[in-house]
Amino acid sequence: MADEANSNQQRILDAAKRLFLTKGYNGSNLRDIAKAAKVSMGGIYHHFASKEEIYQSLLSGSAGSPGSDVAGDMLNVLRLLRNPEFPDNLAEVGDAIADTIRKHRETFKLFYIDVLEFEGRNVKPLIQRFRDGFRDLGDLLLAHKKDELADLHPALVIRVLLDVFIQTRLEEAMLGMSMAESLGLSDEEITRQIARLLLEGLIKRK
Repeated sequence: MADEANSNQQRILDAAKRLFLTKGYNGSNLRDIAKAAKVSMGGIYHHFASKEEIYQSLLSGSAGSPGSDVAGDMLNVLRLLRNPEFPDNLAEVGDAIADTIRKHRETFKLFYIDVLEFEGRNVKPLIQRFRDGFRDLGDLLLAHKKDELADLHPALVIRVLLDVFIQTRLEEAMLGMSMAESLGLSDEEITRQIARLLLEGLIKRK
């Protein structure tokens, strides 16, 4: 009986995810979800009190829990950031970010739904956890470059370095527009050139 209940709950979540990603959050209702999941309305309410609760469950299951796939891949990015070679291994960090976003494109689309429909209230705690981690990481990683970065906040350095990769790859994933195809470069070469721009700047110093 418990297995059947779990199966129904998962079918509801799977159906809701498909509908949210294709028709939008506001374009889907509980009857649509019940029909797509092949359960009754009573079956929906047995597991979830509302459409928003279904969405919140999708979000936490996809990215909010420590054991989720997205969290695991982001931890891999953090491991690269903790490498003593950072920031010289920035291209490797950029590749890991690109792989994570491509692999979890649907989850990042769910993030956008939250920003549009709920002003980001469900993803803000998750994003804040990463921001706090980046701040602590910035102090630790850039301590050995103190003289070079004396007038810069370490957390800001980390945020700018990562946000360039994240925003570039999110744009690709959300719009389905390949930068590699439009520029005639490989993904690896794009990441390498972005890393070079970030580390060396546009103007070579004598």
